[in-house]
Amino acid sequence: MDIDAIEKKLEQTAKPKKSLSKQYGVMGLCLGQELHSRLKNYAFKKNIKMATLIKELLVAYLDEKESHDRQLKKEMDNT
Repeated sequence: MDIDAIEKKLEQTAKPKKSLSKQYGVMGLCLGQELHSRLKNYAFKKNIKMATLIKELLVAYLDEKESHDRQLKKEMDNT
């Protein structure tokens, strides 16, 4: 996971014109006190929304995992 690329993308994120939560729904997360505090402090320092940070991290994680899975499948198919 490229932390610098994620941070750069977060800086470029503009406010959406439409609320995506109305179209796709909202998901609650139970982070616990320590993780919520860390997330809140980091988001505040970087002047970003916590939800934006979570979304970018999730996208980066899924992109990396799916790429890895495709590579493994390709290797298995070649054997």
